Amino acid sequence: MKIPFVDLKAQYQSIKSGIDLAIQNVINDTAFIKGKYVQKFEEEYADAYGVKHCISCANGTDAIYITLKALGIGLGDEVITVANTWISTSETITQTGAKPVFVDIHPDYYTIDVEQIEEKITEKTKAIIPVHLFGQPAEMDQIIDICKRHNLLLIEDCAQAHFAE
Repeated sequence: MKIPFVDLKAQYQSIKSGIDLAIQNVINDTAFIKGKYVQKFEEEYADAYGVKHCISCANGTDAIYITLKALGIGLGDEVITVANTWISTSETITQTGAKPVFVDIHPDYYTIDVEQIEEKITEKTKAIIPVHLFGQPAEMDQIIDICKRHNLLLIEDCAQAHFAE
């Protein structure tokens, strides 16, 4: 018997009426860009995370790229991340002119192996982007400590682990 890794159809079916109604409301109101639905999402998401602001983007690729640019990451810089993720994580690094530096993953959790991060840090390293995968967050306490010790920026790719702890 084939057991799917993720059964998106079953997930959708379990909340179908709510999703379909939300989509239909957006279509009925022609509220495709910004508007009350986006504002409500941003407010509720910020509240759920306990932060003051949430600014939504078209997708995670845009979010990472905008964040990197806002933090001044660019030509000649290096950003540490993992290779076992959607291409957007490393692609956005190269779009800024920076170089992705890959660290292997922890064999049990598939997130960045914190024991291998510091050996990849150079004078060109500006940031670390841990990727939380399959609902599994990276070991953030240790990564935060590494960033503080080396004065590095920390950008989390949480596309697959919203609200994970």
